[in-house]
Amino acid sequence: MQKVLTPKQQEVLQRERTLFATLEVIAAQVEASANERELLARTRQTLDDFFLLVVVGEFNSGKSAFVNALLGQRFLDEGVTPTTSQIHILGYGPQPEAVQVEPFVLNVSYPVDWLQETHIVDTPGTNAIIQRHQEITEAFVPRSDLVLFVTSADRPFSESERTFLELVRGWGKKVVVVVNKIDILEDEKALGEILEFVKTQAVAVLGMTPQVFPVSVKQAQLGKNSSDPAEKERLLQLSRFPELETFILHTLDQQQRLQLKLESPLGVAERLSRAYQTNVSARLDLLQDDFQTLESIDAQLDAYAPDMRHDFRFRLTKIDNILHDLRLRGDRFFEDTIRIGRIFDLINGSKLQAEFEREVVADTHEQIGAEVSSLIDWMVARNYKQWQEVTGYLNRRAAQYGDRIVGNVGGEFEINRQELLQSVGRAAREVVASYDQRAEARKQSESIKTSLAAMGAVEVGAIGLAAILLHVLTRALDPLGIIAAGTLAIAGLFILPARRRSAKADLDAKVEDLRQRLDDTLTTQFERELEQAIQDIREAIAPYSRFIRTEHNRLTELNRQLDAIAIDIKDIRSKLHAQTVA
Repeated sequence: MQKVLTPKQQEVLQRERTLFATLEVIAAQVEASANERELLARTRQTLDDFFLLVVVGEFNSGKSAFVNALLGQRFLDEGVTPTTSQIHILGYGPQPEAVQVEPFVLNVSYPVDWLQETHIVDTPGTNAIIQRHQEITEAFVPRSDLVLFVTSADRPFSESERTFLELVRGWGKKVVVVVNKIDILEDEKALGEILEFVKTQAVAVLGMTPQVFPVSVKQAQLGKNSSDPAEKERLLQLSRFPELETFILHTLDQQQRLQLKLESPLGVAERLSRAYQTNVSARLDLLQDDFQTLESIDAQLDAYAPDMRHDFRFRLTKIDNILHDLRLRGDRFFEDTIRIGRIFDLINGSKLQAEFEREVVADTHEQIGAEVSSLIDWMVARNYKQWQEVTGYLNRRAAQYGDRIVGNVGGEFEINRQELLQSVGRAAREVVASYDQRAEARKQSESIKTSLAAMGAVEVGAIGLAAILLHVLTRALDPLGIIAAGTLAIAGLFILPARRRSAKADLDAKVEDLRQRLDDTLTTQFERELEQAIQDIREAIAPYSRFIRTEHNRLTELNRQLDAIAIDIKDIRSKLHAQTVA
């Protein structure tokens, strides 16, 4: 074909090759059926093949008889029952020969010169009782360059014919209608009515007015086989077959065939690219639900952190209140103790320390230990609950789409999406199921205990949290420092008020320092655990999140390519039309 192409046609041919190569790649990416991928590959290959004139119609409409009349000899079987059970591709050969080239496709060679440029395709009946016959006919239509539709004058445009022509229209194929068996009609008026009906129906189905040829294949065969020239001429004139023959063999010249050859594949490209765009759009719509899922989880986690911090600060105030009460008891202790009336108690350091521990320190360490344990339990329980909320949300999401059928989307896309969604939910459930709150609380307690021990400069060993706090408190608030000035100095009346104020200030400073360091230790531990909990949840849904975002980017790019293909098809058609007009 390339030998007779004009430069513009050669350019169009190359663009179509590129277009189909791109569509083949897209077909694989959208998991198109094997039949569709094969059709795309075959259509690209047929760009360099012979012109294919495909003859279709109901069985007993005279398709095989029509082809025989066109060839001038009875090469194909004819009959009132389905005689064609597979596709026959008739091409040129020095002698009759039939070769099975693929299932249900037979290449037949005949010594007819015009078959060197045009191949005729005879198909099984579109309404054959054998369903497979119709299926192979429908499957071959996309490969045609021109469809010659044979209907019968005794029952033109039956329901099955209308249905089949809608299929042909869907592939964007040019159609020529042949009304056979006009010899059974009474007169020209009856013929005119039949032709008007056929044209009206054809316009309604095809959306265009096709060329319509009324013929009598029977009379054409009788005429061609007659040895009497006058009878031959009479029968051929009655058959009106020469007009159709002239159209096929002469009106459809080389340039027109090339034009149809280049335009015909565009219907296949247009139909499949539209189907793929619908597929991609459906997937993108489905992904919007997944994005909403991720956004909902992100919103939960974003709200979770500030809520936790707010509640944490509230719980810290309980520890602050314990230390505030400690300071108040200390102030009262110094008011009652550092005065002239208790001079002998001030001299007895061991008694004073014991009294300080009993009245001031008291059970502060136990109260703080209990509040820290309570805070740890609260933090662990909240993290556990957050895991449960995310898990429940994902499980509901997975269940919602577990049995969903999304048109033609399906395939690996839906399988991968469902597996990820379910695996994330499953992983979350497993985490929740294995979450040992007691063990987690012990771990947090040990971590805080280690920090407090370091703060108090003691070894942890087997010392409990309460013991550590007691050590820190007594070390920080050792009242013996108050007596360090000596008995004589304290005995001075002018010194005691100043010393009492100093002791209070010293106690306030040490309690504040203790509060601040305890606050810093707990806050650091809290932030670390909060961040870890949120990170664990995000890591659990990361595969699902990555799939959604990656798939969205991939499908968006496919959509862009399909938009470009649609524009390319329109532009190629425009150029082909311009060449036809020229």
